[in-house]
Order: sequence, then C-alpha cells, then structure tokens
Amino acid sequence: MIDRIGKGMLLLLIPILFVFSSCEKIGIGWEYDKVVLLYIAANNNLNSFALENVESLKSGYIPSVKDKNILLVYKHISGFKPELVRLFKDQSGNVVEDVVAAYEDHNSASPETLKGVLNKMKTIFPSDEYGLILWSHASGWLPKGMYGSAKAPGARFDDPFASIVKSFGEDRGAEMEIAQLKGAIPFKLDYIIFDCCFMGGIEVAYELRKKADFIMAAPTEILATGFPYDKVIRPLFKFHTDLPEVANIYFNEYAPEDPANATVYNSATIAIYDTDELEELATVCEEIFATNRSKLPLVDRYSVQPYFRLGQDYFFDLEDFISKIASPSEMVRFKECLDDAVTEKWATKKFLDIPIDKYSGLSVYIPRVTEGNAEVFYKTLEWNQKTKLVN
Repeated sequence: MIDRIGKGMLLLLIPILFVFSSCEKIGIGWEYDKVVLLYIAANNNLNSFALENVESLKSGYIPSVKDKNILLVYKHISGFKPELVRLFKDQSGNVVEDVVAAYEDHNSASPETLKGVLNKMKTIFPSDEYGLILWSHASGWLPKGMYGSAKAPGARFDDPFASIVKSFGEDRGAEMEIAQLKGAIPFKLDYIIFDCCFMGGIEVAYELRKKADFIMAAPTEILATGFPYDKVIRPLFKFHTDLPEVANIYFNEYAPEDPANATVYNSATIAIYDTDELEELATVCEEIFATNRSKLPLVDRYSVQPYFRLGQDYFFDLEDFISKIASPSEMVRFKECLDDAVTEKWATKKFLDIPIDKYSGLSVYIPRVTEGNAEVFYKTLEWNQKTKLVN
C-alpha cells in the first residue's frame, strides 16, 4: 500500500509453476511486493506516441528478473496485435519483454478487456499493492461521442493543437464511459494514474472513489507526449510509493525554465486526490447547492476558470465555481474539505491558450439553465446523485 510497509518476505516459498498454452502463462504460489500495470489503449491516432512512450519506459528503471516488483504493460497499438507483457532486466542487464498473454484483435476500450487484463494480473502476480496507469484518449465524465461534437454551443473543430493533445479509452471510435470504467475495475487498487485528458474532475474522482486509494489526473487536457516514462516508474517502486514525486516529475517535464519564454509545449496540470476524503467534500457541496439553489442559474459560467477549449464547455474549476454561490462561512468549510481531498497540485501559468489564473486541482461541470443532453446524462453520475447539482 502507499505509505504502508509491505510484507517484504514470504512466510513460505513455493516454486512458480507455469502452465503454458498457446497464448498465456499462469503463475501459482508466489507473492510480489508491488505490481504496476501500464494499460495503453492506442489503437487510434496516438499510436506513434505510444511507441515512443514504450521505448522511453525501457530506458528508465526496470525491475530485475529476480525482483519481487513487477512491471506490466498491456499495449494495443495500431498496427500490432494486443499483448500483455512483463518488462524486466535479465542478469546481464538487458531489458526483456516476456509475453504474459497474447490476444487476437479486440477492443482495448471495452470494459471487458480492461477487466480481463486486471484479473489476469492479480491471478498471475498476487500482491499487496497494485497500481494502474491508464494511457489513451479521454473526455472526463462525458458520455460517448459528446466531446468534440456540435452539442456544445460555440463548439468548433479547427483545433490548432489537435496533433499535440490527447483529447479514457478510445479504440477505433469506441469509448469507455466513466461508469463502465468503474465496473471494469474488479478490485480496489492502491492508485490510478491517468495519462489522458480531463480525468481530473470531481465527477470522475467521486465515481472511482471506491476503486483506488489515490487518483492522479489532470483537469485539463494532457499533451500527447504524456508522462516521461523513463523517469516516473522508479518512484512507484519505492518502499513507500511516492506519487507526489511522480506528479512533480511530470510537471517539471513541461514547466518552463523561464515563464516569459513559455511555449504551448510548456503546458501541464496535475493533481493527486485522496479518495477517502471525497465523501466529506461531496457532503459539503450537497449542502452548498441546496442552500444556494436559487443562485445556480445566475452564475455566469464564462466568469469561472475554464479548463476547456473550442467551446467544449464541460470543465470548470471547482473552487472558483463554488466561490460564486457560497457564503464566506460555507467557503471556509469547503476549502478545508477540498484541501483534504486534493493532497498535491501543480499547474503551469497557461495550458496551451488557456490562462490558468485559478487552480484548485479539480474540475466540475456547471449546468446550463436550459437542460440538454449533458444535463440528462449528468444525473446518472454518482456525484450528481449525491450532491443534486443538476436537480
């Protein structure tokens, strides 16, 4: 567990028994300290970035073959058959890709596929600590097909940054909605890291609060180059898993040395959420929304810190939004709960062409006065069922 001492030694050593079939291995009787799975859903236009990230990964920290730390990579990259591999260094220091499972072509954005990979990981590599890194396109809490559609007033499609952003789970047009992602995670993880866009929203974090102890995500988009995998894996295998170091490494990869000379490539936001604290934050928001219901339609949505571009107005700063409706005393309690839930946060002064003037580390949707498709879908989210933001 994070900040928890692992078992360290096995009480009983049992030789690994491998049963071989044409496509997979099954290991029995071994327990590992930490297991990290990087799940790459890149059967899409991000395939070249996925290949670069895999090569970067191999050049960084890789556990040795005799190590009780396990690094797994599921990769479905356009042009290649999907496979689950274990990366380790052999006794000569060479990086080995050991195929744990090879698959025929399937949909990596399918909940059944992700669930199957996670179950296989747990069966073959039993451990006290599991971490999951999800790598793909993403659109936060939105339903399938809504982001990038004409459903947002003022939406446009001539995106000048289309080639450099990841705007979870898209495979040849198929998408995984957040409730499906929740259902695809069959056991509680120690952490989930999202290397994909817009997953740093309160709706996402609350939906997944029972699926991981900690969540790391960005409320904005993420540049397509993603995390520097040659640097971020080692902190995950420290005796006490160091998520803040991972987030700090990611942020510093993009933060400009001189803000005055920043370019669009100096764009990053990231935050870490303690899921045990999200229930109290939701309770406070529920009370604020109930007390200030008459103020909600009066909020000028475009006066709130945005995290979106191109008229896709689904992601605003949570604290800035609450400040528009809450009383001073309500804001004090809200801020206390927010600070407990968002344990770490980083942001550059701008993300692409969006000035980041206010940054709580969490986004939220601000409903429109006239109910539309977004509001109808929003009512299905656990966050809204708790807080009644959309009534």
